[in-house]
Amino acid sequence: MKTMELRECIFKKTRIWSIWDVLPYRWSLYYYDYIKPIFKPRHDRIRKAIPRTWCDISQLIVDVNFEFVKSFYEEEYKDGVVDWKATEPHRLFEEWLIDVYRYITVERPILQNRLENSYSAINTSFMDRFKETVDDNGNRVYVLVDDGIPYEVKYKDVIHYENLINKKDTEYLKQIVEKRESFWT
Repeated sequence: MKTMELRECIFKKTRIWSIWDVLPYRWSLYYYDYIKPIFKPRHDRIRKAIPRTWCDISQLIVDVNFEFVKSFYEEEYKDGVVDWKATEPHRLFEEWLIDVYRYITVERPILQNRLENSYSAINTSFMDRFKETVDDNGNRVYVLVDDGIPYEVKYKDVIHYENLINKKDTEYLKQIVEKRESFWT
């Protein structure tokens, strides 16, 4: 017998759906607020956005807030429970939500990929930056060699993509805070 069939059978005979219908209400609140979260924490998807290794708080702010948006979009917006065309504020929020979700899932990974590729465009290996010389005692030492190219010139593309990602992230994070009341269904 399936669980639902068993519950229906018990309900027909006793008019009790759950053990919580018999016990005091305060007990069920205690169970759902303190006991159950030990075994099944709430918002486990958002918890998974926090890596198990060290990460700067500044990066966690971005990652967790963007995971809030992704979670809301994929789990609540897609359900279709709310008529997002019903009122003007709902419609505007829907447009914004689609835009920020597209940035988080499509545009931002492309920008991050371009940032990584701009590092490889510099084409210098680690050992190419050093010159082998002999010191006064006759020991071989490696000295860092300056290639003469200013940092701003050499890393121009890297700086450009870092600034672009930072600017867009900051813009969307501010909007998330401003629109936080709309993340409710």
